Amino acid sequence: MATRTVNGREYTKADFENRLRYLNDSKELATLLNELKEPLIYSDFRGKQLSFFADTNNVQRRCKTFRLRKKHGGYREITAPKGALRGVLQALNIVLQTYDEPTPWAFGFVCGRSVVDNARPHVGKRYILNLDLKDFFPTITRQQVADCLTAEPFGFSSLAAKLISGLATVRTKNNEEVLAQGFATSPTLSNFICREMDKEIASIAAAQGITFTRYADDLTFSADTDVLRPQGELVQQVKAIVERYGFRLNEAKTHLQRRGKRQEVTGLMVTEKVNVSRRYVREIRSLLYIWERYGYEDACRAAWKSYRQQHGKTKGHQHCVPLNAVLRGKLNYMKMVRGADDPLYQRFASRYTALQQTNKREIKEVAYKAYMGKYLSNPSKDRSRESTIFPDDSSTCRQRGTISGDFYDPREKSRRIFSLIVKIIIFAAIILIFMYFKSRR
Repeated sequence: MATRTVNGREYTKADFENRLRYLNDSKELATLLNELKEPLIYSDFRGKQLSFFADTNNVQRRCKTFRLRKKHGGYREITAPKGALRGVLQALNIVLQTYDEPTPWAFGFVCGRSVVDNARPHVGKRYILNLDLKDFFPTITRQQVADCLTAEPFGFSSLAAKLISGLATVRTKNNEEVLAQGFATSPTLSNFICREMDKEIASIAAAQGITFTRYADDLTFSADTDVLRPQGELVQQVKAIVERYGFRLNEAKTHLQRRGKRQEVTGLMVTEKVNVSRRYVREIRSLLYIWERYGYEDACRAAWKSYRQQHGKTKGHQHCVPLNAVLRGKLNYMKMVRGADDPLYQRFASRYTALQQTNKREIKEVAYKAYMGKYLSNPSKDRSRESTIFPDDSSTCRQRGTISGDFYDPREKSRRIFSLIVKIIIFAAIILIFMYFKSRR
């Protein structure tokens, strides 16, 4: 049975089962979610508030939509909850996760499972077929969610299913209510919807001696016999099953990989063992070398170029990324895939640790400059002003007790804030004096 620890207490399905099975009022759901909300959320959720958020017509008050550029072109639309709805969904997701009993074939959005576990069953196979479900979250409708929650093993009351399905979905431009890519509850609910589909696909795969796993919208099949042709019988059977559950296969992403060439499953190499790609290793080695050879700031700029090429976006990274954090994340991922005892990982980790220890001050300076706006969209102009805006010998200024004329200098910032406060006080005093003399007339 799945357990979740919240505010020092462990919760299981039994803690919520009766309350959701016999829920008759939105106030009861609000009381349940208030027990699970984050400590930083001071105001309690209210029944009327949940009913309002469960109405997907209230688009402007519920969420905001923006686009992110995809790695290989195009855009992905993200719908993020606003204000109190964010906290509601986080608390609601805790409840839903206690009901999560994932199938043996599902590895995405499952606690304790990762891309490594998804790739491991396919290691060393002669043929690997990758299929992709098109528009995964937006394909799952509110009605599907409500029907799933009222059926066993959930057995929610009709009101509970109506409220939860409304809270967890958004209304599109086509007037459809679907799961949102950006809501905390969408991954958990998608696994609920796909349970029976996973069982059917696994059944036909096992009958032909084929290994099957699913990571979110990525379906992977592997076998040692030539039965995984893109236009073969298996693909046609899988296509019929996913369409019966409302999904569609993305034909453009159907890919067959044969032994002797690079075989990849959810971004990991599976030719002989689960491993990161050579490109991934080269990138870590390159960034470590640039940091050692040219210093931390130049390495941050190099990391920014790599980040732009890899992610296709640079929002929030103004020609400089925090390389120490980037490398830490990459090394942790490499550790997860190759293991903590891997010699290559240990060499990279020791070099990273040594650089961290010897460059503490420079890391803080670069972080300060990035925060204060030095790394703007036109770095050539910034470089020409570097000697005046950010002098190398900052200790000299401190010894002389002078204040630079830089707009981003924190002392100048404090002075501007103080000046603004004084102006506001003077303006308020003038208004009060004017109102006083006007009242005496």
